[in-house]
Amino acid sequence: MKPEHATAPAVKGRVGQVLKSIEHPGGRVSLHFRHGDLEVMVVEVAGGCSLVESTLWGRSSWHLVLEGQVAFHIGDTHWELLPEESLSVEGSTPYTIVN
Repeated sequence: MKPEHATAPAVKGRVGQVLKSIEHPGGRVSLHFRHGDLEVMVVEVAGGCSLVESTLWGRSSWHLVLEGQVAFHIGDTHWELLPEESLSVEGSTPYTIVN
């Protein structure tokens, strides 16, 4: 005999909120998720502006460009990324994000 209404397994989840947001002239850094050593941050840089944010340094990071064009300046090295391109940055070298 089959039950008339099958029950779905219980699913745990939580609604995300901005945990911390730092405003800068021409940009903003927002922390959206933190679990152990993993942090998910959204970095917004206005057109023609640059952002130097020390909270992004000191550990490995991965940056995904969602829209626009972004240049990363790390020492004498420069990368230019377009939407859906990403860059992995290792270590504690200071860097600048330019839109």
